[in-house]
Formats: sequence, structure tokens, C-alpha cells
Amino acid sequence: MKSIEPAIKADERPRAGEKILRVARDLFYRQGIRAIGVDEIVRRAGVTKPSLYRSFPSKDELAASYLRQYDLEFWARFDAAVAAHPGNPRAQIAAFLTRIGKRTQKPDYRGCGMTNAAVEYPERGHPARVV
Repeated sequence: MKSIEPAIKADERPRAGEKILRVARDLFYRQGIRAIGVDEIVRRAGVTKPSLYRSFPSKDELAASYLRQYDLEFWARFDAAVAAHPGNPRAQIAAFLTRIGKRTQKPDYRGCGMTNAAVEYPERGHPARVV
């Protein structure tokens, strides 16, 4: 008898934590971290609350994960601008600022995610602020 293989193998499927973080990133950036509840995140991610809390002990930790990823992507963009102009600091800075300028002109641009989070969480010890 022939076995039927799934269209996507189990190890290729996005893990619940990855789906949750992807959805949370979008919602947190577009609407604000405090404005979004975990019910909305799990509904849009197509997972259960226990899946969310297995991946992230709290919404605060999910927000911190979003901000850590945001930070990594920011520095990756910076590094790409630097790498495009080796040995020329002026061109590196100009390239980076040009990239920022282009991002700010996109219709869905809502400012810097890190700055937005700092405004939402003024408490210095908050997990989202510590990032």
C-alpha cells in the first residue's frame, strides 16, 4: 500500500512559537503592544493559548522577543549599508540614512518599533523596555 505524504513535512511547518511571533510582530508594530491582547494574537496565528504560553511565558516576554528580533533586523540593515561601502564611512552613513528615508515613506510606516515600545512602556525594568 502506498503511503500518502503530507504536502509539507512536519519539520518544515512553522512552529507555533514562530507563527505567534510573526503575527505578534505585525500586530504590535501596526497597533501597539498594549493595544493587542493575546486572544487576538492566538486567533490570527491559528494556535491555542496554551501554545502561546508554552512558547512565551507571558505577553511581556512575547513583546521582548518581538523587540529583540526588531533590533537584530535593524542592525542587519545597518551592516548591509556598511558592507556596501567598505572603507568609506561617509558613504556607509549616507547609505544607511537613505534606507531609513525610503522606509519612512512607505504607507504602512509607523515609526521605529523600539521607540514606539519605549513610549508604551516607560517603566525602565519592564521586559520590553530592557531590550
